Formats: sequence, C-alpha cells, structure tokens
Amino acid sequence: MLMRLVQYKGKLAAALLLIIASVVVIHGCGGGGSDTEGAESASVAIIFSSDMLGKIRSCGCTVEDTGGLGRRATYTEKVREGSREVLVLDVGDAFSLDLSFTKKEAELTMESFNLIGVDVFTPGEIEFIFGLPFLKAAAENAEFEVIAANIVDPLTGLPIFGKQYTVITLKGGLRIAITGVLDETIKFPAYIDRSAFKVEPVERTLRKVVPLMKRDADVLILLSHMGLDRTRDLLVRVKDFDLAVTGHGKPLMKKTEKVGETLLLGTGGLGQYLGRIDMELSSSGSMEYGRMRLIPLSDDIEIHPGIREIFRAYGVPLTDKEAGTH
Repeated sequence: MLMRLVQYKGKLAAALLLIIASVVVIHGCGGGGSDTEGAESASVAIIFSSDMLGKIRSCGCTVEDTGGLGRRATYTEKVREGSREVLVLDVGDAFSLDLSFTKKEAELTMESFNLIGVDVFTPGEIEFIFGLPFLKAAAENAEFEVIAANIVDPLTGLPIFGKQYTVITLKGGLRIAITGVLDETIKFPAYIDRSAFKVEPVERTLRKVVPLMKRDADVLILLSHMGLDRTRDLLVRVKDFDLAVTGHGKPLMKKTEKVGETLLLGTGGLGQYLGRIDMELSSSGSMEYGRMRLIPLSDDIEIHPGIREIFRAYGVPLTDKEAGTH
C-alpha cells in the first residue's frame, strides 16, 4: 500500500462551479449535543459523491475529458488548503458490475479513497460483487470509516462493518454523527452470496440508532443508499437528520431540496462530478448552509500525482490524457 501523498503544489485551474442554492438557516436536529460545553462555532466544507460505478479514470472524451479519481483527489486537496474543516463522504456503488472490473481495480479504488481522504463510505450493493470477505478485508484496511448500520450478521445481529455510526469531533469541539444505510428492497445481482449478511429494514434500524446519535452529537448526517425517491419518503418519517446525502440510481441533483428540516443532497454523475456544500455551525446548534455547488471534474483540473502512482503500483493504466502521453 502506498503512503498518502500530500501538499501537492501543482496549479489547479478554476473548475466550472454551478451555484445551485443560496444560504439557508435552520436549527440543528441533533439536540442531545447542542449543549456541548466549551464548543466553538465551526465552518465545514462537505464534499460528497456516489455512483462512480467503476469510472476510476476520466472519460477520455475528445471534446471535454472529465472525471476520474486523479482530478477528484486534486480538487479535494485544494479544498483542504482553503478550509479549516473538511468532511468527505461517499454513498456507495463505487465499484462496477462490468465483467472487466477486477479486484485489482476495486483495491485501487479503496487506496485512492485513502489518498483523497474520504471520511465515511457507505457501501452499495455493487460493493459486494467480489464477496463479503473481500469487502470486509478492504474495509478493515481502509483509513476511513465504512458504515452500513442495517447490514448485519444474520446470527448475531451485529453490524457487519463494526459500527452503526461514527462521530467526528471538529477542532472547536462540535460533534457530527454520521450513519449510513442500504435500502432493504434493493435487488443484489444473483451471483452475490448473501448467506453471510442480512439487510435489516432501514426505518426500524434508524429508530434505534438515531437516539444514540442525538446523545453523542450536535449534528446528524445520513448517508442513504436508497435512491432519491425512497430517501425522500424515509425523511418524511424519520425527521431527525440535519443533512442527508443519497446514492443509488445516479441521483444527480441540480438544486438543493429540503424534506422537513433535513437538507437533501446527491450527485451521482459516474465520477464526473463532486458535490460540495459549505456549512456554518454555531455552538448553540444553529446552522447556516450556503454555496452548495456541483463541481464538474473538468480537464483543466490536473491529475494528482499520487493517483498516478497508485495506478502504476497496481499495474492499471490511465487514459493517455491522464498519463500525460496525449
């Protein structure tokens, strides 16, 4: 495995930013943590994605060469340089059902997520294509949290990936609890062995988990691998989340949406886009959302040299443009 490469000093030309929403102020739902003693207000940039579907390289298009893990890493690194706090979230289906997608490429993807600095990843059904032992080993070796609260061991009922949620404490002391779920109605490909895991009903799981999250944190985030419509329906019934990011079905949302008090986000553009929202959190629990953007990973964003090295290490070729040979 490669060490993370940081502080890349290449130039990042300005990506086209589609500003989709203006500032929205709401009160946090994570009431249990709103009295955090001595906590300071915080500015947080949240970068989110889903449904890469194995598109680890750019599209290689003649007119506009977009996407790829290399540009994703460079953009994320640039955000870190200008932001005190950054959360990077992915809502699954990063692998591919294409027969040409190999275990080597799956491992490369997880190693690239390490370099990018993903904080929390909720796997989709496609992540199970090489079997549960492979996915569990990949999760154990990851430098980020793999969270799927309702994917459990059928014998013990315990979460397969160890945790039902994780809490990230910001530098000023505010706490963000993040959980992830997979829609229990999703059909897995027939060749996936499901004997070693069970997908519990999402709503029933969250009604048990949310009170614990509210006890431990000031802000609650849901990573919902349920598709856009099913996530909307869920948030009507489970009203406790401040922010939800949806994946499955390539949910490329072009505007922000609120379901009750929950801000719903999604971008699933086959690895060609990232979503970003900047959030101001006060110590009293109020939140201000602004500058929600859809970030096209266009060809004026340089390919991160660390990603090039990961591709070389795994013996996986980049496109000619990404490799700098065209």
